[in-house]
Parts: sequence; structure tokens; C-alpha cells
Amino acid sequence: MTELFILGELTGSPMHGYLLHTILNGIIGPTRKISWGVLYPLIHSLVADGLIEQVPDEQQEGVRQGRGKKKKMYRITEDGRRRFFQLMEEPIPYSPDYELHFYTKFSNFDMISRELQFLILHQYKDYLRFEIRHEEERVESVSKDEMMPDAERHYNLIWFRHRLDKLRFDEEWVLQLINNLRMEGIER
Repeated sequence: MTELFILGELTGSPMHGYLLHTILNGIIGPTRKISWGVLYPLIHSLVADGLIEQVPDEQQEGVRQGRGKKKKMYRITEDGRRRFFQLMEEPIPYSPDYELHFYTKFSNFDMISRELQFLILHQYKDYLRFEIRHEEERVESVSKDEMMPDAERHYNLIWFRHRLDKLRFDEEWVLQLINNLRMEGIER
């Protein structure tokens, strides 16, 4: 997911590592952070693999801030562009980071074909339906569990139904996106 993010951001324009770090941490939210110890080794690996390259910082001497060090700027290579599109096409494995990975792909929709947009949206819909089935099974199981104390059952059901409502809301959202994309195709 982080590789896809970096390649996607650099597809737009060259950036330095600090800006990539700032944008990525803004996307993943206030409770999770990508450390420098994760980001810079990945950047160095992408450089070593020829997917991105360092470019000269064109800031003039007097414009630099901080300790006066030049910032290392990076841009995507042609191999990096191919890798970016390959990552966009690959299905996202079901994991706790699925939604963040989906969002990373979604934020790059302006760079991919409508067909690939449809595919990614349908994969997200399928993921949501998988999660919905799981929550429905949990609601049913807890409802029938006679060994569970009533108070515990009560709060578990509140939580599971809340999660189910959120998942159904997200399902409606993605179905609307799919429908909008379909309607745009008809209007063209």
C-alpha cells in the first residue's frame, strides 16, 4: 500500500521525502503514523529497483530553510509508472488495511481507465459484502448464545449491529459510485 501511495503521488510531480511523509500521514489518520524508519528504506528500495529516481533540488541557496541541507527530490521512472499501474490492477488482499489500501487506489482514479475503476469498485463492494455476511453471522450467533450473560449479549449486539449499519452504508455508497460511473458512460 505504501509503495502504491508513493508511486501514485510521484506520478503527479516530483516530491521530497518530507512531503511524501506529511501527505501519507495525513491520509492514514491521527491514530496511525508511518515512521521515517519505514518510509526512507522504502524510498531507497524504490530507487534501487529503478522505480523512482532522485532529481536535483532546484531551490536556490537563499530559499532553503532549516539547516540549509538540500532536500532530496524524487520522481517516478517509466518502470515506476508500469509498476504503479500493475499495483492498481492487483486485487487487494482482505486484511485490516483493506479500506486504507482501497482509499489509496481510489485517490488515483483520475489516472486509470473506467474499466479499471469499475473493477476496483466492484472488488470493494465484494469486500464489504464479505464483511456484512460476517457481521450478520455474529449477530445471529450472539442472539442465540444462551451461555452468554444477558448484559454482555446486549452490548455485543449493539456493537455488531452498529458495525453492520456502517458496512451497509459503505455498500450503498460504493453502489452509488458504480451507478454514477455507469451513467457517465451512457451519457458519453
